[in-house]
Amino acid sequence: MEHSRLLDVFNKLQDQVQEQLESQAPPLKIDLRKVPDFIDNTIKVLLPEYYFSNQDIDFTLNNLTKLHIQVQQLLSYTGNKQLINQNSLAFIEKIPELRAIILQDIKAAYQKDPAAKSYQEIVLTYPGVFSIIVHRISHEFYKMGYTLIARVISEYSHSKTGIDIHPGATIGHSFFMDHGTGIVIGETTIIGNNVTVYQGVTLGAFSFQRDHNGEIIKGGNRRHPVLEDDVTVYAGATILGGETVIGKGSVVGGNVWLTKSLPPRSKVITKIQNKML
Repeated sequence: MEHSRLLDVFNKLQDQVQEQLESQAPPLKIDLRKVPDFIDNTIKVLLPEYYFSNQDIDFTLNNLTKLHIQVQQLLSYTGNKQLINQNSLAFIEKIPELRAIILQDIKAAYQKDPAAKSYQEIVLTYPGVFSIIVHRISHEFYKMGYTLIARVISEYSHSKTGIDIHPGATIGHSFFMDHGTGIVIGETTIIGNNVTVYQGVTLGAFSFQRDHNGEIIKGGNRRHPVLEDDVTVYAGATILGGETVIGKGSVVGGNVWLTKSLPPRSKVITKIQNKML
């Protein structure tokens, strides 16, 4: 009797899966098990001095060869061998450029956080730094058109840190997320240089364009805000909208809700009236 009931459930599931496959393109197969090893190895290639002793730090061609193979494996779901080889090499060639900007992020964390004791502490323990490193990696794949694997990579970081950065977001150098937990940065967000964001900040969309059937229109205009250079956004602030621009050098206080632009060097805070109970 139990076997008969299990078989009935199995047949119903099989019918539903087949119906789904017939209604849209079959899903692409990505080996999710390869993502953590890829991220770990990429970070060690980018920042070997923080992971190896002086005796072991010698950089060899084997490191890049292994990384090249890992990138090829990650992109293999597309099935286009020529493009896979071409774009995997293009990613490897980006490594020096990625390292240069990541070092600026690490330096910004050290300069802005009085609790930071060393660069190694920052690299090995700061979730915000881990998250921005992974974002810079995923963003390269996003720009090359591999939006699915870029999202998979970014979601691995999201699961580890609680920081949700869409791989499409454009972020300048010396970016620092203090504490980091609960930060959300949307796909079309543009962030300038030397920006600091605290925990719980949302850079999101205010509204969505819809078609005549009421369905959300994918792509199109920018939906998320712009933060110009030297902006600071404190904990819990929410900034929404594709037309919202926070001017250079501005400070957005904690728990502020913004859907309008600010001129440069603005300061916005939420006033709380204290009353004796």
